[in-house]
Amino acid sequence: MLGYLCNLLNDMGPVSRFIPASPAYPRHPDQVNWKAIDARHGRVLLRSVRGRPRISVWDPVTGERWELPPLSDAWYEDDEDYWNAAVLCAATGCGHLDCRGKPFLVVCAGSCGTEMISLCIYSSETGSWSEPIFAAPRPEYGVTDQAPPALVGNTLYFMVRMGTGILRYDLVTREATMDENLAVKSLNYSSVPMALEDGGMALGVENYSKLFLWSMETSPKGDISWKKIRMIELNELLPVTVRDRPVDVNCFAFVPPFGILVYTPPRLFSIDLMSDKVEVVCEGRYMSGIVPYRSFYIPGITLHGF
Repeated sequence: MLGYLCNLLNDMGPVSRFIPASPAYPRHPDQVNWKAIDARHGRVLLRSVRGRPRISVWDPVTGERWELPPLSDAWYEDDEDYWNAAVLCAATGCGHLDCRGKPFLVVCAGSCGTEMISLCIYSSETGSWSEPIFAAPRPEYGVTDQAPPALVGNTLYFMVRMGTGILRYDLVTREATMDENLAVKSLNYSSVPMALEDGGMALGVENYSKLFLWSMETSPKGDISWKKIRMIELNELLPVTVRDRPVDVNCFAFVPPFGILVYTPPRLFSIDLMSDKVEVVCEGRYMSGIVPYRSFYIPGITLHGF
C-alpha cells in the first residue's frame, strides 16, 4: 500500500488529502472541494463536492488525470445525492501489479432520480456512459459513498446507507441484485465492504468502540448468511488519552492483511494488528471517509501531484 486518501473538512472547506504510508512516497497538495470515493488497480476515483458533481480518475504515480463526461441530468435530480462509484482496470489479462492509465471502467450506482437503484458504466475506450441498468426498488436510505465499494472476483459490492443492504453488480453477466435485511445484528451506518485474502467477501462493522469482521457465506441455493470471524476491541489498542472517553469512531478502513485505520476525532490512527503498534497519521476536526491506495512504486521515481 502506497498510502491512503482522507476526506477532511478544514478551514478551506472539504478536501481530499493523500497520506503516504512511507516517507519514501512524497505528499500531495490537498485537493480542495474534491472527495476520494474509491481506489483500485493504481487509480483513484474522485468526485467534486461543490456545484454540479464531477467525476475524475487520477493516477498518483504518473500524475495523469481524466475528467469524465457528466452523467445524465437524472442523476442530479435527487436532493439527497445518494450514489457511489468504483474504478477498475479494463485491460484483458492484466495482472494489476503495475497497472495504470487506460483502459479503465467506472461503475456508478445510485437512484438516478427514480424510485429504482440503477447503474451506469463509463468506458475510457468509448469515452461515454452506458444506458442505466435498473437493479431493484430504491431502499429507504439509498447508496452511500462513505465507504469504497469492494471488488471480489467479478462482483462489485456497494453499501446502502445506514447499513441496511448491499448492492451487488456482476461485471461479467451485468446483472445487479439488492440484498436487504442483512442478518448482521450489529450492522449500522459504519459498515465497510471488503475483499478477504482468501477471495471471500466480508463486512467490517463498527459498533460501540468495537470492530467486527463478518464473512459472507453463500449456500448452494444462493442464500446468503454471515459468520463473525473477528472482533477488535479498540479500547484495548488506542492510547489512554483516547480511552478516557467513549471511543467515537467516525470512519475506519481495513488494510489487508493486518492493519486498520481508525478516525476518532480529531485524530486518524494506524493500527498494526500483529504488533499492536499504534500511531497518529493525520489530524482534522472532521473526516468523512478513508480510501486505501495500492500501486507499484520504485523509490526515487517522483509521484506527481493532481
